[in-house]
Order: sequence, then structure tokens, then C-alpha cells
Amino acid sequence: MPSGLPNQADVIVIGGGIAGAASAAFLAEGGASVVLIEREAIAAGASGRNSGVVQAPLDPVLAELYVATIAEYRRLEDQSGGGFRLPDRPAGLLHVTHSAEVARRMTADLAATHPEFSPEFLDGEALVSLEPSLHRSVSACRVAIGYPVAPAAATRAYGDLAHARGVAVVIGASAEVTRQGSRVTGVKTVAGSSVGAGAVTVAAGPWTPEVVDPSGRWRPIRPVWGVVAEVDLASPPRHVLEEAEIDDTIEPAVAAVDSSDGFAFSLVTAAGRSVLGSTFLETEPDPDALVPALRRRGARFVPALADAPLIGTRRCARPQSADGRPLVGRVPWLDGLYVVAGHGPWGISTGPGSAKLLADLVLERRAGVPPALDPARFGGP
Repeated sequence: MPSGLPNQADVIVIGGGIAGAASAAFLAEGGASVVLIEREAIAAGASGRNSGVVQAPLDPVLAELYVATIAEYRRLEDQSGGGFRLPDRPAGLLHVTHSAEVARRMTADLAATHPEFSPEFLDGEALVSLEPSLHRSVSACRVAIGYPVAPAAATRAYGDLAHARGVAVVIGASAEVTRQGSRVTGVKTVAGSSVGAGAVTVAAGPWTPEVVDPSGRWRPIRPVWGVVAEVDLASPPRHVLEEAEIDDTIEPAVAAVDSSDGFAFSLVTAAGRSVLGSTFLETEPDPDALVPALRRRGARFVPALADAPLIGTRRCARPQSADGRPLVGRVPWLDGLYVVAGHGPWGISTGPGSAKLLADLVLERRAGVPPALDPARFGGP
């Protein structure tokens, strides 16, 4: 039996990303005995290899999860003993474009739909004085959102918090759900060890469907591969930068960037590190091979990216759901089986809010979840 793996628990959580680590911490806080099983490492996937920004979605369903996430992050600041800190206020997000018309239209649209973001059109000297690193041909819509954070910081802080609350954290073990009839009985590791439990929560990111339904018939989540490059910029932007033309990716019905090459420009500097991104690809890429394309696209907006020293690259598989919204709640065909996954590019922005919702459901503090998040919307195998 792997070290730290007990024979019995109230709840088993499979997956050590942001949703799984936060779920384990919340369940233990509620008094449950919990086992967290992760096959690689805490924050090994998208939760630790993202661009590093907590950002407000426009989709109203995701926006509620984001608000709950910000509240949980403020609690985490106190509970982690300095292991995690969210900036006091957003850095601001610049939707950048080479079309002033696009920036003006975006500003007007957001002023009508999201005035709380304080959208502002900027170009010319006003924009360059605000962000000197930008190319002079760039226009932008500035919104008062975007908290830069070290990519893995929140996930690791929740993992540490879960351990401090008595969660048995088991690393290096793959697990499959065991069942008797229509009821979950626990999990079995690939090595053959078994743990009994009254409930199992699957938070395995893009691999969640394989754990929930090994038959292969239920597949509402798929991997969309992202590659980012960490670069050394002498004067990095203070704002989060994102290409305006790909802003449709925040809408729930869009599963991936509507781009002929699967690339979209973004630049985030958090904890002194600048991350250039990103790709939205259907097959696993070679990250080093994509750096020149990321540089070319980025240099159109920030010229210094063309030859900024490369520190390293990273790739991850984002868990993209079929409708752009996560699956949070009971799996309809198997009693005691739950899922919290499918956050796409919004993992660190909405994951803790989803995890709190899931933990309250498992602990019977709430009767159900919003229909837009219910896994039952995708039917069964």
C-alpha cells in the first residue's frame, strides 16, 4: 500500500490540481476524513503551468464562481500563513489590438454590459505613456480586472492547507473508482491497494472522463493544449496584456480560440516572472518548437519580446468542457460519485469557488447545484 494511504475515508478526492486540492481542504474543514490521491504532483497540470492571472470572466455563470473564488483566496491568505497572497487590487487588463476600431467597439460594449470594470479606450501617446513597452501602433481597451499570481501558488497553498487539516495526501498513485451495483465503494490504485469511502470526487482535469467512465462513452471534457514561454524582460508591463481579437474565448459556448493557427497573445508578469502565451491546440505539442511563433506574435505588441532571453517553457492540457462551463456536482448514474472539473482556461480564476460548492454538496450543506454546472446536463454513458 502506498505510504499514507489509509484503508477507509469519508471522501476520496482524485486529482491534485486547484479544484482537487481546494476540495480536499474544504471537505476536511467541514469535518470529513479525506484522502487526496494525485498521480504526479500537486499542481502538476494546468493549475501549476498557467500564465499566472486570476481574471474575471464575462460569462455570468463563471462570474459567480469567480466572486466566490476571490472570497476564498482572501480566506486562504489568512489560513496559509503567508504561503499565498492575492494582490490588494487588480493590476488592470489591456485588451490590445492593432485596430483602433476594435478597441473602441470593445470599450463601448463593455461599458454597456460590465461598467463595474471601468472600461477605457486608450491609444497613441496616452497608451504608450501608460505602458512604454507597447508598440506605438497598438490600441487598447483597459479594464480594471486581473490579479497576477505565481501560477502554482494557490494550488500548493491549498495542498498544504489540506495536509495541515489531516488530509492523507498520496502522491504518485493512479486510482480507479470501485463500485457495487449503482453505488461507489471507494477507489483502487494501479498497484492494487484499495481505500473504501462513502463518496469519491474526481478532479482529474482533462482526464476526469476517463476516471468517471472507463468505457469511453461519456466525454464532456477534452484536453486543449497550452504552451507558454517564460522570458526575462528588463521592463515588463505593469498590466496584464491580452490580444483583443481572441476575447471571444471567454464566452461559454467557445471551446477553443477561433484562430487559424491556434495561437493567441498574452503576457503576464507575476512574482517577477514574465510569461508569454499562449496556444490552444488539440494535440500535445513540443513546447520548445513553438517559442519562435509565440515570440513573433508577441513582438507585434511588445517589440522587446523578439529577443528577450528565454528562461523556459511549459505546457499543460486545459480541461475544456463541451459548453465552456465546469462540471460541478453528482454524477447522475452512480451514487456517491462527484466531479469538479472542466474549467478550461479559468482554473485558478474559478476553481476554489467550484470546490466550495462541491464540498458543501458532499457535506450535505446544500441540496444541489445550478443547472448550468450540473454534470447531468451531459447525460450518461
